[in-house]
Parts: sequence; C-alpha cells; structure tokens
Amino acid sequence: MAIKSEIIKLDMKKHLFLLFFLLAFFQGKAQQDPMYSMYMFNTMAINPAYAGSLDHVQVTGLFRRQWLDFPGSPRTASVSFHSPLKNEQVGLGVSFVNDQMGEMATNSLMASYAYHLKFKKSRLSLGLQAGGRNFSVDLSKIKLNPDQAFDESFQGNVSQWSLNFGAGAFWYGPNWYVGLGVPNLRNNIMSAQQLNTVYLARYRTHINLTGGYVFKLSPTLHLKPSLMMKEVAGAPMQVDVNANIYWLDVIGFGLSYRSKDAMVVLLEIQLNKNFRIGYAYDQTISQLSGYVGATHEIMLRSDLGFNKNKTVTPRYF
Repeated sequence: MAIKSEIIKLDMKKHLFLLFFLLAFFQGKAQQDPMYSMYMFNTMAINPAYAGSLDHVQVTGLFRRQWLDFPGSPRTASVSFHSPLKNEQVGLGVSFVNDQMGEMATNSLMASYAYHLKFKKSRLSLGLQAGGRNFSVDLSKIKLNPDQAFDESFQGNVSQWSLNFGAGAFWYGPNWYVGLGVPNLRNNIMSAQQLNTVYLARYRTHINLTGGYVFKLSPTLHLKPSLMMKEVAGAPMQVDVNANIYWLDVIGFGLSYRSKDAMVVLLEIQLNKNFRIGYAYDQTISQLSGYVGATHEIMLRSDLGFNKNKTVTPRYF
C-alpha cells in the first residue's frame, strides 16, 4: 500500500499515529532536511562552500526544539567546524547533525572542502562535501497497548547507513554574500526492517539559495536583510525573509517570515571577542497554529585564532 508522503510503508495499523504525524509534518513543511530559523549563522549546514570563508576558525553549535505542544515533535542538534588553511585559498570543515522525530532519528557526519578564488573586491568559493547518514527507528519509544506488550515488532532498534554527497558555491565580499547549496545530491531511499515491518525514508535533493547585505545606517547601527529560498522536488518553494539590526556590533535583533509557515523573532548577543549567542522564537501561522505550540532555537558560536597580522573586520555572515 503506497503512502503519499513516501516516508513509511506497511503495517499501517501499528503505526497509524506515526503516519498521521509524518504526513502533517512533511506536507506542511515541504522539506526533509532539518529546518533552521538562524540559517544566516549556520551556513555550513546548508552550503559546504562556506568552509574557510573567514580568516579564522569558527565553531557553531545549534539546538532546535520544534512544536513543543506536539508529542514526538522534531528536535535538531548540529555542530559545525570550519577553517581556512594557511594559504587562505582552501577551506576545510566538518559538520554533524542529529535530527529526531518521534521514534525516528537521522544522524549525518559530513566533511567539506572548499576552494576560494580571489578577486579584487570579492571571493568565489566552490565546495564539495561527503559523508555518511544513518537512519534509525527506536521501537522501544512506541507506547504499546497491553495486548501489544510482547509483540516482537516493537522491540529493539533498527538502522541503516548510506553515503551522501553535496556541493555548493559561495560568492562574498566584505558586506554581502550570495550562496547556492545542495547538501544532498543523492535521491536515495533508506530502509530499516524489523521482522515483518519495513520502515522507508526517501531523501530528495534540496536546493538552498541564500543572500544578504549589510547596510551601515550610522556609526553604531547596521542593518542586514537576508533571504533563503528552498526548493525540493514535489513541494512548493519556501522562502525565508529576514532583517537583523545591530547596535555597536554587540546586540542584534531580527524578524523573519517563513512563507506559509511561521513568523520568527531573533536575538543575538556578542559575549566577547570570541563568543556569540543567539536565540530564535518561531510562532506557527499555518493551519497547524493552535495545535503544535511554539518553536525555540539556541545557537552558540565561537570564533578562534584570529590572524594577528590583519585588521579584523566585523562579519555578519
């Protein structure tokens, strides 16, 4: 029996609640890759060409808890690291993402390589990434009826690994950027089997187009509008429009609109030269509003090892 969302097949009676959730999630969100409200500070997660685009080492950690009032709602944790090599033409990076939804989890570990072409007032970076993705289902998390307590179909953990590849381009100057990222080039189907039950997850290619510009309003105020357009086969394009305003490069406040999904409020604080913390609050405006609750996202970014022979220009992306 085919399921429209192409996420799970077979054994519908045992997994009806999960099917309902998945259908609502994937049809409502129109994507399978993890969603980030603070995508403008987590570029490594959506574009491997960002690796080495700064003149120092950068480590970013992000945790997102979506739809607090909905049981089994998505949770995403990601950590990324990237740095230029000494010649500043090559950048290397590593990213790890743990994405959970109900009893299902996807873990991915990717290594990125980027080559930076230098122009007079800008640079063009071309990047590739490769790694592995693990899809798993923890059957012990399913709440069973008394007559199902000893059903072997609901015991243990099933999982499968697959290879993944991505590519991207990132063109940037001192106060602007444009990026095109394709984190998943493979339209692969992953399956996990437990006795007579088969769990299927089909991952489609996602295309992310991003851009931003920093305007100097005064000696103490800067405005940075940004945009991300997300495209995946079989779903409408989704657009994120954002505007952040910065005071003394220390405090940033922003608003975002995600088409047919949510309004977002963002706050950033530069704790010191090396550490920056951010928070995002999503309020759903789709048909799910009133049922799923709010979404919270927290980011911590560390910038280390600045080049002492250069004047460090503040970067807002």
